[in-house]
Amino acid sequence: MTKTTNNMISLSVLGTIHTIISIVAIIFAIAAFIQFGKIQPGTTTGNYYSILTVFACITAFGLSKAGGFNPGHALAIMILLFLAIAYWLRRSNQAWTKYVQTFLMTTTLLLSLIPAVNETLTRIPLGHPLATDITSPAITKTLMGLLILYVIALIIQTLFIRKMQTATHKE
Repeated sequence: MTKTTNNMISLSVLGTIHTIISIVAIIFAIAAFIQFGKIQPGTTTGNYYSILTVFACITAFGLSKAGGFNPGHALAIMILLFLAIAYWLRRSNQAWTKYVQTFLMTTTLLLSLIPAVNETLTRIPLGHPLATDITSPAITKTLMGLLILYVIALIIQTLFIRKMQTATHKE
């Protein structure tokens, strides 16, 4: 639950913990993209991202403006499922699993950013937020921009995986 008083945002203790965990997880995702071009399970950055994302999802279940189950909770379930599948796929040596694993991990980041954008733009700047709800143009345009970046990232990641697999087969 969030309250705005005297132009200050006050979050519940759980909301504050959730926000901090989520921000740090996103920082690890960015570091993974810089380091590997993708969030890769089994690497230090990939593991920290995944662990923090699991905690962010778990804490999200305790948050709800309207009370009860909400779309953010559904996203958290999807993220947890995608993370579990991506880590399970590490056991396989099949070439296709790298593509699916990359898709799943990149998708967890996109799904995490949907509520992050909504919550941020409906609160900031203080006193005059950029959006009133998820249908506000600021939110829809930001989410559309993220979707475009997501598709571009997946294309680049797919081409990179293909290039690496082709190089491996030539050796």
